[in-house]
Amino acid sequence: MPTWRLLALITLPLMLSGCLAAVVGGGAAATSSVNDQRSVGTQIDDVTLTTKIDARLIAERDMPSRWVSVQVIDGKATLTGHLPTKRHIQRAIYITENIRGVRGVHSELMVGKPALGSIMSDSWITAQIKSKLWNDEQVSGFSIKVETVEGKVYLQGYVNTFIQRQRTKDLVHKVKGVTAIIDLMQVAKN
Repeated sequence: MPTWRLLALITLPLMLSGCLAAVVGGGAAATSSVNDQRSVGTQIDDVTLTTKIDARLIAERDMPSRWVSVQVIDGKATLTGHLPTKRHIQRAIYITENIRGVRGVHSELMVGKPALGSIMSDSWITAQIKSKLWNDEQVSGFSIKVETVEGKVYLQGYVNTFIQRQRTKDLVHKVKGVTAIIDLMQVAKN
């Protein structure tokens, strides 16, 4: 595997999760940690698991994992996206379940191949949602993970109250192109 791909594989999940700031030590680290109910150690463990799952799926022969997205919250992995066959989906779940540290797997994988238009639309929807969450005074874009597949939006992470949970869903509902909201968020135990 070329060095640049390995480097991208390791750093991309860190950057997307907001944990790179925590590792590097910038001002965003304090914001990310304050708004995320997980400890910094748990956040790093989750990013590490995400990277391991991605690496194992990429290394698997006959596994077109480029259409699979992995998110880990408190050791629980959620797989979204597409794979060509049910057998591929079952194999991806099996691989994920057998990685040390994974406490559970929730699969929303679909059989098939995403249309190019769908990929572009989903990326646009996710960007719009993240922008709304980052700019909202009641919820945090740092503690809520967003993934969109064929207009279906998956929300994971922690919120402080049921009101924040509902506010998040209300903001998502207003984004054009959203066909469904899958609420996997958890209300923090204070």
